[in-house]
Amino acid sequence: MSPLMLLLCFLLQLIYTFYFCSSSAAAATTTPSAPFNSLLPSDAVSLLSFKSKADLDNKLHYTLNERFDYCQWRGVKCVQGRVVRFVLQGFSLRGTFPANSLTHLDQLLILNLRNNSLSGPIPDLSGLPNLKTLFLDHNFFSGTFPFSVLSIHRLVILDLSRNNLTGPLPVRLTVLDRLNYLRLDSNWFNGSIPPLNQTQLQIFNVSNNNLTGPVPVTPTLKKFNVRSFLRNPSLCGEVVDKPCRSAPFFDSPSSSASPPTPLYQNAQSQGILITPPPQHKHKKVGVVLGFVVGTLILIAAVLCLFAFVKKRREETETESKATKCTIESITNSAANATVSEPDDSSQEIKLEKEMKVLQAPKQQMKSGNLIFCSGEIELYSLEQLMRASAELLGRGTIGTTYKALMASQLIVSVKRLDAGKTSITSAEAFEQHMESVGMLRHPNLVAVRAYFQAKQERLVIYDYQPNGSLFNLIHGKVSNFLIYHY
Repeated sequence: MSPLMLLLCFLLQLIYTFYFCSSSAAAATTTPSAPFNSLLPSDAVSLLSFKSKADLDNKLHYTLNERFDYCQWRGVKCVQGRVVRFVLQGFSLRGTFPANSLTHLDQLLILNLRNNSLSGPIPDLSGLPNLKTLFLDHNFFSGTFPFSVLSIHRLVILDLSRNNLTGPLPVRLTVLDRLNYLRLDSNWFNGSIPPLNQTQLQIFNVSNNNLTGPVPVTPTLKKFNVRSFLRNPSLCGEVVDKPCRSAPFFDSPSSSASPPTPLYQNAQSQGILITPPPQHKHKKVGVVLGFVVGTLILIAAVLCLFAFVKKRREETETESKATKCTIESITNSAANATVSEPDDSSQEIKLEKEMKVLQAPKQQMKSGNLIFCSGEIELYSLEQLMRASAELLGRGTIGTTYKALMASQLIVSVKRLDAGKTSITSAEAFEQHMESVGMLRHPNLVAVRAYFQAKQERLVIYDYQPNGSLFNLIHGKVSNFLIYHY
């Protein structure tokens, strides 16, 4: 073979190798195309489709080398190869919730996207018939109420609070008869409140909206106090203890109607002589009656004012005493807490059917198990916290930190302070310090939500941060006991 032919063959082989390598690299670094997606499990395609729009900052490092690798991805849990749980709480996701992505996970039981920066409308979720828990709160979702959730009849928990949702609440919200947790607060909803009649509803909040009209007096809504309806200026009715304006019972007489004829004029027209009553006596009687009625009204107003001031003073004194009271005993669960982990081998996820809400007045709540910081809504009790699955996160100089996963799928961090090192601080000083720290809000600070103290036991509860400790992020070390479960 001549040198020219050898050179030509070499060039053709080089061009073929370059083209093949370029095509392979492009296929490996981009989102799988339609033919390639057809070779993947449908659940993996759904998760990758969600990540492509909702994770613009690439917080989720999803890679698929084996067929069922997606079951090991962060926030994903599978049963028999199907995704049943997708929890990305507090992952700082930025983007939109793409349509036709997670809606194909027809075996999904729990969807938790709370505390992120997702925006845009909430897509159609009717393709999730088995969904029981839906947390979309603390985001920037806009648009109207997602009417598609009304077709998810197994829904137990629905939280859309702290978004930018607008429009009226659907009257058909009553069809979700299994709800025991419903939070729609801190949005821009308007219109009236539907006549909710779910007997199992235990947590309910529609405060901080633009709702109007009377609150329906149903057995379900009557068991919630005024705090569930706060900062809706145009709400009224028996439930919120605010009277509604109504039209007068009788219309004013028409101008065409003629005034009645005095009795004595009718008698005179019939030939009967009747002496008209003396006018000056009527005037004297009217003045006396007016003076008496005015005096009685003034006395009644003074008595009412005195009773109101006295009642307010008694309430203030009672509240100040309740604020200083401390809890006398702690459950053995806090003193002898054992660390346990969720059972990842279970074939189904069970949700707790009953959730206890603290609906007592502020005075009773102050003497309860947990003391929530100023502005925080009481979402759980100490008993529910002690029943949560606990995971040891680390031990510090003043205490031990645990990750607590409650039955409602709410995740918090609990720091149990060392009694020997914090005993020098009095109960009053500790309470004042916790109230001050609890009001601090900053993007670089972890918010303290609640605290507890009784004798030698002190607990501090705050938001769970899934990215590990600052020390490990700086030095690149992972402790042996630092294990995350999603």
